[in-house]
Amino acid sequence: TDSRVNLVSQAVSGVRVMKMNGWECEFNQRIAKIRGHEMSKVLKASRYKALNESVYFFSNVAVSIVIFTVHVLYGRTLTPRNVFTTLTLINILQHAVAKHFAGAVMAVSEVYVSIRRIQTFLELPELSPASPWLLNFSNEKHETGGETHEELISLADATSYWGSGAVFNSLHRSRVHFKRDLSISSPEHKERASSHLGSIALSKITLCFERGRLYCVIGQVGCGKSALLQALAGELPLRTGKIKWSASSIAYAAQDPWIMDGSVKDNITFGLPMKQEWYDKVIDACGLLSDLRQFTNGDSTIVGDRGIQCSGGQRARIGLARALYRDSEVLLLDDPLSAVDSKVCRLLYCSAIMNLAVRRGRCVILATHQHQFIGNECCILMENGSVKCFGSYSDCVDSSNGILTSTLQTSEEENDALELQNNNILLQSPVDKEQGSDILDKACDFTAENDHKEIRVTGIVERSTWVAYCNAMGGVWVFFTLFILFAITQTSALASIAQIGKWAEQKDQDSPSWLRLILVLGATVVILSLLRGWLSFYFLIKASQNLHDLMTRSVLLSKIEFFDTNPVGRILNRFSADVGICDDILPLTIYDFMVGAFIALGSIAMTIVVLPFMLLAMPPLIWYFIRLRRIFITTTRELKRLEGLGRSPIFAMLGEANSGVATIRTNNSINYFRDRFEKIQDAHTRAFFSFVASSRWFAFRVDFIAFLLVAFSSFFAVLFQDQGWFGVDPAVLGLSLTMLLQLAGTNFPWIVRQSAEVVNQMVSVERISAFGKLPPEADLTVKYDESAKSWPANASIKVSNLTVRYRASLPSALSDITFEIESGQRVGVVGR
Repeated sequence: TDSRVNLVSQAVSGVRVMKMNGWECEFNQRIAKIRGHEMSKVLKASRYKALNESVYFFSNVAVSIVIFTVHVLYGRTLTPRNVFTTLTLINILQHAVAKHFAGAVMAVSEVYVSIRRIQTFLELPELSPASPWLLNFSNEKHETGGETHEELISLADATSYWGSGAVFNSLHRSRVHFKRDLSISSPEHKERASSHLGSIALSKITLCFERGRLYCVIGQVGCGKSALLQALAGELPLRTGKIKWSASSIAYAAQDPWIMDGSVKDNITFGLPMKQEWYDKVIDACGLLSDLRQFTNGDSTIVGDRGIQCSGGQRARIGLARALYRDSEVLLLDDPLSAVDSKVCRLLYCSAIMNLAVRRGRCVILATHQHQFIGNECCILMENGSVKCFGSYSDCVDSSNGILTSTLQTSEEENDALELQNNNILLQSPVDKEQGSDILDKACDFTAENDHKEIRVTGIVERSTWVAYCNAMGGVWVFFTLFILFAITQTSALASIAQIGKWAEQKDQDSPSWLRLILVLGATVVILSLLRGWLSFYFLIKASQNLHDLMTRSVLLSKIEFFDTNPVGRILNRFSADVGICDDILPLTIYDFMVGAFIALGSIAMTIVVLPFMLLAMPPLIWYFIRLRRIFITTTRELKRLEGLGRSPIFAMLGEANSGVATIRTNNSINYFRDRFEKIQDAHTRAFFSFVASSRWFAFRVDFIAFLLVAFSSFFAVLFQDQGWFGVDPAVLGLSLTMLLQLAGTNFPWIVRQSAEVVNQMVSVERISAFGKLPPEADLTVKYDESAKSWPANASIKVSNLTVRYRASLPSALSDITFEIESGQRVGVVGR
C-alpha cells in the first residue's frame, strides 16, 4: 500500500512533467503492477476472513451435531428439552467465541503490525537539540583587537556529508551539553561516523558572519552553496567541527521556494501577527504589487497546493517576502534571484535585500549567480564543498582560475544609481500606493475561491453508486448468484436444526438412516458456508480492485485543472483511506450484514409461521424500528461524509509540511503548523466521535426492540399453549424461541448496525466513483497517428488567434496570440 500511494503521490506531484511526456499509460501500468501485488496479499487475508466467517455461521450446527451424535452413540436418549436447551447455550457462545474471539485475534495481529510500524517511526533519530531554532539564544559581542565585532554565526573546521544526517542526529542526542554550539570532535564519535559517511557536502569550513553585513556565496553549480546555507540553518548536521549561533532569530528562503496551500498573505506572514506598515514595505520591495493587482482576490488569493497558481518568479518573491517579513537577525537566502528577470532582480537586490535587511543591521547570507550586484560586499567562493576564497569579489576572481570574471561587476555607485532607477520604476508602475492599498484590502470584498474546496455530497447514497459497485463486482448476475447462495445456505442451516428437533422426537434415534441424514445436512451447511464466504469475499474485493483501477486511470487522464484545484493530500486521501475501506472493511461489513440479514429473516419467518399471533406485535415494533433506522442512517451518513472531508486536510497538511519541513523549522514556525494541524485534527475527531456516539445511541434502542420481541413471543406462546387457543409443536416452538433468543441477544443489534455501516462505508465507494468519472483530456492516440508516423517532417509551429485560460473561473492567460516559428529557429520567451 505504501509503495502504491507513494507512486500515486509522485505522479500527482509531477503531473505536468508526466503529461508533457505522455507518461500516463506508463504510470498507470506501474501503479497497476504494484496494486496487483497488494491485491494478492488482500485476497490471501480475505480467505482467512472468509474462513472465520464461515466457521462462525456453521459452528452452532456442527458443534450441536457432534454433541448429539456422541450422546446417542453412547446409548443416551435425546429429548426436545435438552436439544433446544443445548442449542440455546451454544448460540449464546457462538457470537462471542466464533465471531468476536476470532475477530479479536485478527484485530490483535493487525494492531501489532500497526504498532510496530508506529514504533519504528517513533524510534527514528530526532532533531538535534543544538539546532538553531531549538535553542534559547542571547546575543553576545566578542572583542577582537580593541574593536567590537558582533558575531551572529561562526563555523570552525565544519565538515558535513550528504545522506547520513539521521545517524549523526542520533550522535547529537547522545551528547549531554550543547547550549549554543554544535560540535563533534571526540574520537569515539568520529569513529562511529566514519562507517556511515555519504558524499561530502562541506569540508573543513571556517567562517564568521557578523551583523549588518551581506555575504555573497558564489561558485559553480554543485560547489556547496546550498549545503553551506543548510548547515547554517541546522538542516545539515556537522560530522566534525563546530558551529555556533548567537543570533536571536533566523529566516530562510529555500532555493526551490516552498509555498503552502493558502492565501498570499498567509504565506508571507506565516503565522506571525499582521503588521500592516511593515507588510506593505515588504510587498513593495519584493515587487509583488503588480502581481497582486492581477490576482482575483489580491493578497487573499488562494495560491493552491505547492503554489500552483503562481509562476516561478512569483513563488521566489513570495518566499523572499516571507523571510523578510520575519525581520530576523540572520537571513539565509538560497538564490532567490535566479527565477526573475533582470529588472526585478535589480529591484529585489536593492530594495529588498539591501534596504530592508542589510542597511537595517541584518546579517544576510546570499547564495547567488548574479555577480553584477555584489560590489564591495564580502564574497565566499565555494569549490567542492570547501571555501576557496573569503574576501572581496576581485579576490575571488583572482582565486577562481578563470572561472569568474569581473566584466559583469558593477560598482557601489552604480548600484546606488540602479536603486534610484528601481524607485523610478516603482513610481512609474501602473500600481501606485493607493492602488496597492486597495489590492491589499481586497480581502474585505472577496472570499476564498470555491475552486479549491472539496465538493461535499449530501443526502442518500445515490442508486448510481450501488449500481457502480454492483458492476465492479461483475454485474447483476454475480449479485443474484450470491443472493441465491445465501438463501440456500440459510435454508440448509434451518433445515438441519429442524431435523435435529425431529430427531429428538424419534424412538429409534440410533438408526443409521437418521445419523446419515443429520451428518449429510451438517456437511452440506459446512460446504455451502465455506463456498459462500470464499465467493463473497472474492467478488467484493474484485469490486474494490476494479474501482481503484478505474479511479487511477481517470485521475491520470484528467485535465490539469483538476490537479490545480485539488491538493495532493485530498487525492491521496481517496487512494489510501477510501481504498483501504473498500479493501478491508466494506467486504467484511457487507458479508456480515448479508449473513445476519438472512438469519434474521429466517428467524422472523419461522416465528410468524409457528406463532402467527405475533403478527399483532410486529407492526408497532417494525414502525418504531424503521423510524429509528431512518434517523440513524440520515445522521451517520452525513457524519461519515464529514469525517471523510475532515480527513483530506490531514493528508494534505502532512504532505505539505513534509515537503517544506526545512522552511518551517528554520523560520521557527513549528508551533504555528502544530496549531494548524491540531485544529484540523480536532475537526476530524469531532465528526468521528459524533459518529461513534450516534452508533451507541442507536444500539441501545435496537436492544430494547429485540427485548420486546422476545418478551412478547415467549409470553404469547405460553399463554396460547396454556389456554389451548393454539397448538404448537414443541420441537418447532423450541426452534423458534431458540432463533429468537439468538436474534435478540446478539444478531439483531449487530445486523442493524452493520446495515447502517454498509450505507456509511458506501460513502467511500461514492467518493472513489466520483474520481472515476472525471472529465478526461483528449485521447492520447487518434486514428491520424497511424498515417502520420513520420511526423513531424518539418518542425515548425504556427499559432493563430490563440486564447487560453487555466480554468473557467480565471481570466485568460493568453489572449489572441498569433505567431509562427520556423524549423531550426531558436526563440526566447521574455517578459516580466
